[in-house]
Amino acid sequence: MNFLVALQPEARPLIEKFKLKKRNGSNPFPVFENESHCLAISGIGRIQAAAATGYLLGQLDGRPQAMINLGIAGHGTFDVGSLFLANRIFHSQEKGTYYPPAVLESKISKSGLQTMDAPEKDYPEPIGYDMEAHAFCSIAYQSITRELVQVIKVVSDNPSAPLADFNPKFATDLLFANLSHIEEISEQLEGLEREISMDPLILGMLAEIRAKLHCTATQVHQLERILKQAHALGMAQDEIRSLLKSSTHTKNLLSSLAEKLAPLRIMK
Repeated sequence: MNFLVALQPEARPLIEKFKLKKRNGSNPFPVFENESHCLAISGIGRIQAAAATGYLLGQLDGRPQAMINLGIAGHGTFDVGSLFLANRIFHSQEKGTYYPPAVLESKISKSGLQTMDAPEKDYPEPIGYDMEAHAFCSIAYQSITRELVQVIKVVSDNPSAPLADFNPKFATDLLFANLSHIEEISEQLEGLEREISMDPLILGMLAEIRAKLHCTATQVHQLERILKQAHALGMAQDEIRSLLKSSTHTKNLLSSLAEKLAPLRIMK
């Protein structure tokens, strides 16, 4: 999962949540990462956002990977502190308008988002206002399937509470307060990322298993891993179905699959 944020205060909640470490060496942008997350801090504005998005894309290993632009934004009607997913992203002087596909199952509000070249102080429309999202989409959409590119904003100001000056602590607090929702969206995108990159046979078998057995999120990850191993070791689909038929719960199926795969691993 890849994140692009404009400022360090917006990045801090994610850095702490995912225990990200700053990348050593000379980098054009500050980058924080662990084994499964990468976060770049672009700085404010379209030029910085476009450059940082391009840099992030250059770090990808060729497989489908999700990317989220996260940060604070003004809004014409939403309350301060509320979170929204951008469903229409535009800039008044650019031709392209971007529509992130509605692939996420969430009750989080949706809103249009206009990218500006300076902070919006009048809020003329019932939409969000930021300074990076349009540039982020314009670059990300060139390399990543659109389902995996999403923009999440937390409302920092509105007509009733205009933002006179940027308050770093306020921005951090807003992101911390919405961290569980941000993590929910991130996990859904990671699941979609795996589905897009997964072999259709493995994906089909996983669907069969989930149709019969209740699976926790952790068990879904475990099943994905062991089904990939079974596929690589040449285990027949019919044999997996036979194990599924005799399994009453997911834990039992995982154990049976591991037992069947053990001698195949030795033979390999």
